[in-house]
Amino acid sequence: MSTEKAHLIDAVLAGVGRTAELGMRMNQQAASRLGINPTDMQVLQLLQARPRTAGDLARLTGLTTASMTGLIDRLEKATLVRRERDTTDRRRVLIHLDETRARSDIAPIYGPLLGTWRREISTYTTAELTLITDFLTRIEKGFTTELDPS
Repeated sequence: MSTEKAHLIDAVLAGVGRTAELGMRMNQQAASRLGINPTDMQVLQLLQARPRTAGDLARLTGLTTASMTGLIDRLEKATLVRRERDTTDRRRVLIHLDETRARSDIAPIYGPLLGTWRREISTYTTAELTLITDFLTRIEKGFTTELDPS
């Protein structure tokens, strides 16, 4: 491998690390603005993808189920989430992100950043965006492999 390529690989890895750190800082700031803690914010982000059970959320955050119950109680009291019975399995309770609150209170916090990213990303060609998408998919695969080695 050429020295130039090795330096570029190091630069990309450093950039990924800085991006992860900045993401954590952004989430902490967002949590503070919402009057919740960073772990609460992490749960809200996990719920953006889809409703999840308290057990799923506990596993993904590393919290105990008892701690997760308290966290969900706090978020429900703040009207950021709601509990609903699963329509396909009435024994399960799913935690849903409150879409109205997400749009009114959470989206404005992240909106300016997403707008900046969209403007920057739109300067790339379709071929470059394809490459970037491939890169991000590979990064996600690496995370997934390390987080769930089974």
